Amino acid sequence: MMKNVEGKGVLMFRICLVIWMISCSFPLLRAHDGVHVDVDRINKQIEESADPGSLYLLRAKLCRAHGRPELGLQDCQTARGCGVDVFDEKFERALCLRDTLRYERALKLLTELVDQSESVPLDVLSARSAIRERLGKIDAAIIDLTRVHEIRADLESVLRLGSLYEKRDAPGLAATLYRRMIERAGESALLTISLIRASSASGQHQEALSLIEKQLKNASLQAPWLQRKAEVLTAAGRGHEAQAVLELALADLDQIFKRRPVPIHRVTRARILRQLGRLDEAQEELEMVLQQAPGYESARSELRRILSMQAEALQPQK
Repeated sequence: MMKNVEGKGVLMFRICLVIWMISCSFPLLRAHDGVHVDVDRINKQIEESADPGSLYLLRAKLCRAHGRPELGLQDCQTARGCGVDVFDEKFERALCLRDTLRYERALKLLTELVDQSESVPLDVLSARSAIRERLGKIDAAIIDLTRVHEIRADLESVLRLGSLYEKRDAPGLAATLYRRMIERAGESALLTISLIRASSASGQHQEALSLIEKQLKNASLQAPWLQRKAEVLTAAGRGHEAQAVLELALADLDQIFKRRPVPIHRVTRARILRQLGRLDEAQEELEMVLQQAPGYESARSELRRILSMQAEALQPQK
Protein backbone atom coordinates (compact mmCIF):
# COMPACT_ATOMS: atom_id res chain seq x y z
CA MET A 1 0.00 0.00 0.00
CA MET A 2 2.79 2.41 0.96
CA LYS A 3 4.63 1.60 -2.32
CA ASN A 4 1.50 2.47 -4.32
CA VAL A 5 1.18 5.77 -2.48
CA GLU A 6 4.88 6.54 -3.04
CA GLY A 7 4.57 5.56 -6.71
CA LYS A 8 1.59 7.86 -7.18
CA GLY A 9 3.49 10.64 -5.41
CA VAL A 10 6.47 10.30 -7.74
CA LEU A 11 4.15 10.20 -10.77
CA MET A 12 2.34 13.36 -9.63
CA PHE A 13 5.67 15.09 -9.04
CA ARG A 14 6.82 14.24 -12.57
CA ILE A 15 3.53 15.43 -14.07
CA CYS A 16 3.78 18.70 -12.13
CA LEU A 17 7.40 19.12 -13.24
CA VAL A 18 6.46 18.64 -16.90
CA ILE A 19 3.55 21.11 -16.58
CA TRP A 20 5.87 23.63 -14.91
CA MET A 21 8.49 23.25 -17.64
CA ILE A 22 5.89 23.69 -20.37
CA SER A 23 4.35 26.74 -18.70
CA CYS A 24 7.80 28.30 -18.20
CA SER A 25 8.71 27.68 -21.82
CA PHE A 26 5.81 29.75 -23.24
CA PRO A 27 7.33 33.19 -22.45
CA LEU A 28 10.70 31.93 -23.68
CA LEU A 29 9.15 30.83 -26.94
CA ARG A 30 7.50 34.21 -27.39
CA ALA A 31 10.77 35.99 -26.57
CA HIS A 32 12.47 34.14 -29.42
CA ASP A 33 9.88 35.04 -32.07
CA GLY A 34 11.34 36.90 -35.02
CA VAL A 35 15.02 36.29 -34.22
CA HIS A 36 15.53 34.18 -37.34
CA VAL A 37 13.62 31.63 -39.42
CA ASP A 38 15.90 28.85 -38.06
CA VAL A 39 14.93 29.82 -34.51
CA ASP A 40 11.23 29.86 -35.43
CA ARG A 41 11.56 26.29 -36.70
CA ILE A 42 13.17 25.14 -33.43
CA ASN A 43 10.37 26.87 -31.47
CA LYS A 44 7.84 24.57 -33.09
CA GLN A 45 9.96 21.50 -32.42
CA ILE A 46 10.30 22.47 -28.75
CA GLU A 47 6.52 22.79 -28.39
CA GLU A 48 6.03 19.30 -29.83
CA SER A 49 8.93 17.53 -28.06
CA ALA A 50 8.60 15.40 -24.93
CA ASP A 51 12.35 15.76 -24.26
CA PRO A 52 13.35 19.23 -25.50
CA GLY A 53 16.68 19.62 -23.71
CA SER A 54 18.90 19.24 -26.79
CA LEU A 55 16.57 21.53 -28.73
CA TYR A 56 16.96 24.30 -26.15
CA LEU A 57 20.72 23.97 -26.47
CA LEU A 58 20.49 24.07 -30.26
CA ARG A 59 18.31 27.18 -30.05
CA ALA A 60 20.88 28.80 -27.76
CA LYS A 61 23.54 28.29 -30.45
CA LEU A 62 21.26 29.71 -33.13
CA CYS A 63 20.34 32.74 -31.04
CA ARG A 64 24.01 33.43 -30.38
CA ALA A 65 24.83 33.01 -34.07
CA HIS A 66 22.11 35.51 -34.97
CA GLY A 67 23.18 38.15 -32.47
CA ARG A 68 20.95 37.37 -29.47
CA PRO A 69 23.30 35.71 -26.95
CA GLU A 70 21.18 36.92 -24.00
CA LEU A 71 18.37 34.66 -25.25
CA GLY A 72 20.92 31.89 -25.64
CA LEU A 73 21.76 32.22 -21.94
CA GLN A 74 18.11 31.74 -21.04
CA ASP A 75 17.99 28.60 -23.17
CA CYS A 76 21.16 27.24 -21.55
CA GLN A 77 19.53 27.59 -18.14
CA THR A 78 16.41 25.77 -19.34
CA ALA A 79 18.50 23.08 -21.03
CA ARG A 80 20.34 22.41 -17.75
CA GLY A 81 17.01 21.60 -16.13
CA CYS A 82 16.31 19.10 -18.89
CA GLY A 83 19.44 17.05 -18.22
CA VAL A 84 21.54 17.83 -21.29
CA ASP A 85 25.24 16.99 -21.52
CA VAL A 86 27.02 19.11 -18.90
CA PHE A 87 30.08 19.79 -21.08
CA ASP A 88 28.04 20.93 -24.09
CA GLU A 89 25.81 23.19 -22.02
CA LYS A 90 28.69 24.80 -20.13
CA PHE A 91 30.62 25.43 -23.34
CA GLU A 92 27.63 27.07 -25.01
CA ARG A 93 26.96 29.14 -21.89
CA ALA A 94 30.57 30.35 -21.94
CA LEU A 95 30.24 31.42 -25.58
CA CYS A 96 27.01 33.28 -24.83
CA LEU A 97 28.68 35.02 -21.89
CA ARG A 98 31.56 35.96 -24.15
CA ASP A 99 29.18 37.47 -26.70
CA THR A 100 27.45 39.50 -23.98
CA LEU A 101 30.93 40.86 -23.06
CA ARG A 102 31.12 39.04 -19.72
CA TYR A 103 34.62 37.84 -20.45
CA GLU A 104 35.78 36.95 -16.94
CA ARG A 105 32.77 34.72 -16.30
CA ALA A 106 33.22 33.07 -19.70
CA LEU A 107 36.91 32.53 -18.99
CA LYS A 108 36.12 30.87 -15.66
CA LEU A 109 33.75 28.37 -17.31
CA LEU A 110 36.19 27.55 -20.10
CA THR A 111 39.00 26.98 -17.60
CA GLU A 112 36.76 24.59 -15.67
CA LEU A 113 36.14 22.64 -18.87
CA VAL A 114 39.86 22.45 -19.68
CA ASP A 115 40.73 21.32 -16.15
CA GLN A 116 37.96 18.70 -16.06
CA SER A 117 38.66 17.16 -19.49
CA GLU A 118 40.81 14.08 -19.93
CA SER A 119 41.67 14.92 -23.55
CA VAL A 120 42.54 18.36 -24.92
CA PRO A 121 39.27 20.09 -25.94
CA LEU A 122 40.54 22.06 -28.95
CA ASP A 123 37.47 24.26 -29.46
CA VAL A 124 37.50 25.17 -25.78
CA LEU A 125 41.21 26.02 -25.87
CA SER A 126 40.68 28.10 -29.00
CA ALA A 127 37.80 30.01 -27.43
CA ARG A 128 39.76 30.55 -24.20
CA SER A 129 42.73 31.80 -26.20
CA ALA A 130 40.56 34.40 -27.93
CA ILE A 131 39.14 35.66 -24.63
CA ARG A 132 42.57 35.78 -23.02
CA GLU A 133 43.79 37.82 -25.99
CA ARG A 134 40.86 40.23 -25.64
CA LEU A 135 41.71 40.64 -21.94
CA GLY A 136 45.33 41.42 -22.81
CA LYS A 137 46.70 38.09 -21.53
CA ILE A 138 48.79 37.49 -24.64
CA ASP A 139 51.23 34.92 -23.21
CA ALA A 140 48.38 32.79 -21.88
CA ALA A 141 46.55 33.11 -25.20
CA ILE A 142 49.69 31.88 -27.02
CA ILE A 143 49.97 28.85 -24.73
CA ASP A 144 46.35 27.82 -25.46
CA LEU A 145 46.61 28.33 -29.20
CA THR A 146 49.97 26.54 -29.40
CA ARG A 147 48.28 23.46 -27.93
CA VAL A 148 45.58 23.74 -30.60
CA HIS A 149 48.14 24.25 -33.37
CA GLU A 150 50.14 21.16 -32.35
CA ILE A 151 47.10 18.99 -33.07
CA ARG A 152 45.14 21.02 -35.62
CA ALA A 153 47.54 23.12 -37.71
CA ASP A 154 44.96 24.65 -40.04
CA LEU A 155 44.97 28.07 -41.68
CA GLU A 156 42.88 29.68 -38.93
CA SER A 157 45.13 28.52 -36.09
CA VAL A 158 48.27 29.58 -37.99
CA LEU A 159 46.96 33.07 -38.71
CA ARG A 160 45.75 33.56 -35.14
CA LEU A 161 48.92 32.21 -33.53
CA GLY A 162 51.07 34.31 -35.86
CA SER A 163 49.04 37.39 -34.99
CA LEU A 164 49.61 36.69 -31.28
CA TYR A 165 53.37 36.39 -31.87
CA GLU A 166 53.28 39.75 -33.64
CA LYS A 167 51.40 41.31 -30.72
CA ARG A 168 54.08 39.84 -28.45
CA ASP A 169 56.72 41.69 -30.52
CA ALA A 170 58.04 38.44 -31.96
CA PRO A 171 57.48 38.96 -35.73
CA GLY A 172 60.33 36.58 -36.56
CA LEU A 173 58.46 33.68 -34.96
CA ALA A 174 55.30 34.71 -36.78
CA ALA A 175 57.12 34.85 -40.14
CA THR A 176 58.54 31.36 -39.58
CA LEU A 177 55.05 30.06 -38.82
CA TYR A 178 53.61 31.62 -41.98
CA ARG A 179 56.47 30.30 -44.16
CA ARG A 180 55.99 26.74 -42.89
CA MET A 181 52.28 26.88 -43.59
CA ILE A 182 52.89 28.15 -47.13
CA GLU A 183 55.43 25.34 -47.72
CA ARG A 184 52.97 22.75 -46.41
CA ALA A 185 49.65 23.97 -47.81
CA GLY A 186 50.51 26.45 -50.55
CA GLU A 187 50.02 30.19 -50.83
CA SER A 188 46.90 32.09 -49.89
CA ALA A 189 46.26 35.84 -49.92
CA LEU A 190 45.89 36.00 -46.14
CA LEU A 191 49.09 34.04 -45.51
CA THR A 192 51.04 36.12 -48.02
CA ILE A 193 49.85 39.41 -46.53
CA SER A 194 50.69 38.16 -43.03
CA LEU A 195 54.17 37.01 -44.11
CA ILE A 196 54.86 40.37 -45.79
CA ARG A 197 53.89 42.19 -42.60
CA ALA A 198 55.89 39.91 -40.29
CA SER A 199 58.95 39.81 -42.57
CA SER A 200 59.06 43.60 -42.78
CA ALA A 201 58.61 43.96 -39.01
CA SER A 202 61.48 41.55 -38.37
CA GLY A 203 63.79 43.44 -40.73
CA GLN A 204 63.50 41.04 -43.67
CA HIS A 205 62.52 43.83 -46.04
CA GLN A 206 63.86 42.22 -49.20
CA GLU A 207 61.82 39.08 -48.60
CA ALA A 208 58.70 41.21 -48.13
CA LEU A 209 59.40 43.19 -51.31
CA SER A 210 59.97 39.99 -53.31
CA LEU A 211 56.63 38.62 -52.14
CA ILE A 212 54.90 41.83 -53.17
CA GLU A 213 56.55 41.90 -56.62
CA LYS A 214 55.34 38.36 -57.20
CA GLN A 215 51.75 39.42 -56.41
CA LEU A 216 51.99 42.54 -58.58
CA LYS A 217 52.72 40.44 -61.68
CA ASN A 218 49.25 38.89 -61.59
CA ALA A 219 47.16 41.52 -59.77
CA SER A 220 44.29 43.06 -61.73
CA LEU A 221 44.13 45.84 -59.13
CA GLN A 222 47.66 46.79 -58.14
CA ALA A 223 46.93 49.62 -55.68
CA PRO A 224 46.62 47.49 -52.50
CA TRP A 225 49.93 45.73 -53.21
CA LEU A 226 51.62 49.01 -54.12
CA GLN A 227 50.40 50.48 -50.84
CA ARG A 228 51.98 47.55 -48.97
CA LYS A 229 55.17 48.00 -50.98
CA ALA A 230 55.31 51.64 -49.88
CA GLU A 231 54.94 50.57 -46.24
CA VAL A 232 57.86 48.15 -46.55
CA LEU A 233 60.02 50.72 -48.34
CA THR A 234 59.27 53.25 -45.60
CA ALA A 235 60.21 50.68 -42.93
CA ALA A 236 63.45 50.04 -44.82
CA GLY A 237 64.29 53.75 -44.76
CA ARG A 238 63.62 54.25 -48.48
CA GLY A 239 61.11 57.05 -48.11
CA HIS A 240 61.58 58.71 -51.54
CA GLU A 241 60.92 55.41 -53.33
CA ALA A 242 57.86 54.87 -51.13
CA GLN A 243 56.39 58.24 -52.17
CA ALA A 244 56.77 57.39 -55.86
CA VAL A 245 55.09 54.00 -55.34
CA LEU A 246 52.19 55.66 -53.50
CA GLU A 247 51.62 58.02 -56.44
CA LEU A 248 51.46 54.99 -58.74
CA ALA A 249 48.95 53.33 -56.39
CA LEU A 250 46.78 56.44 -56.37
CA ALA A 251 46.79 56.61 -60.18
CA ASP A 252 45.80 52.94 -60.36
CA LEU A 253 42.88 53.51 -58.01
CA ASP A 254 41.74 56.61 -59.87
CA GLN A 255 41.20 54.44 -62.95
CA ILE A 256 38.90 52.22 -60.90
CA PHE A 257 37.06 55.24 -59.49
CA LYS A 258 36.17 56.40 -63.00
CA ARG A 259 34.09 53.23 -63.38
CA ARG A 260 32.58 52.46 -59.98
CA PRO A 261 34.19 53.23 -56.62
CA VAL A 262 33.31 50.66 -53.94
CA PRO A 263 33.91 50.96 -50.16
CA ILE A 264 36.95 48.66 -50.07
CA HIS A 265 38.67 50.75 -52.76
CA ARG A 266 37.86 53.97 -50.89
CA VAL A 267 39.46 52.54 -47.73
CA THR A 268 42.59 51.62 -49.70
CA ARG A 269 42.62 55.11 -51.21
CA ALA A 270 42.31 56.63 -47.73
CA ARG A 271 45.32 54.61 -46.53
CA ILE A 272 47.37 55.82 -49.49
CA LEU A 273 46.33 59.44 -48.89
CA ARG A 274 47.25 59.07 -45.22
CA GLN A 275 50.72 57.76 -46.14
CA LEU A 276 51.09 60.74 -48.48
CA GLY A 277 50.21 63.05 -45.60
CA ARG A 278 46.92 64.18 -47.15
CA LEU A 279 44.90 63.54 -44.01
CA ASP A 280 41.87 65.74 -44.77
CA GLU A 281 41.27 63.98 -48.10
CA ALA A 282 41.67 60.60 -46.42
CA GLN A 283 39.10 61.60 -43.79
CA GLU A 284 36.61 62.58 -46.50
CA GLU A 285 36.98 59.21 -48.22
CA LEU A 286 36.36 57.29 -44.99
CA GLU A 287 33.37 59.40 -44.00
CA MET A 288 31.81 58.60 -47.39
CA VAL A 289 32.42 54.90 -46.78
CA LEU A 290 30.82 55.03 -43.33
CA GLN A 291 27.77 56.84 -44.70
CA GLN A 292 27.20 53.86 -47.02
CA ALA A 293 28.31 51.17 -44.56
CA PRO A 294 28.29 52.35 -40.91
CA GLY A 295 29.49 48.96 -39.65
CA TYR A 296 32.61 48.81 -41.84
CA GLU A 297 35.21 48.25 -39.11
CA SER A 298 38.29 48.68 -41.33
CA ALA A 299 37.06 52.12 -42.36
CA ARG A 300 36.23 53.04 -38.77
CA SER A 301 39.65 51.88 -37.54
CA GLU A 302 41.47 53.83 -40.27
CA LEU A 303 39.40 56.94 -39.49
CA ARG A 304 40.35 56.71 -35.80
CA ARG A 305 43.99 56.53 -36.82
CA ILE A 306 43.69 59.60 -39.06
CA LEU A 307 41.81 61.64 -36.45
CA SER A 308 44.52 60.78 -33.93
CA MET A 309 47.22 61.94 -36.36
CA GLN A 310 45.33 65.18 -36.99
CA ALA A 311 45.01 65.79 -33.25
CA GLU A 312 48.75 65.21 -32.77
CA ALA A 313 49.54 67.63 -35.59
CA LEU A 314 47.51 70.36 -33.86
CA GLN A 315 49.40 70.01 -30.57
CA PRO A 316 52.03 72.71 -29.97
CA GLN A 317 55.58 71.63 -30.55
CA LYS A 318 57.68 71.32 -27.36
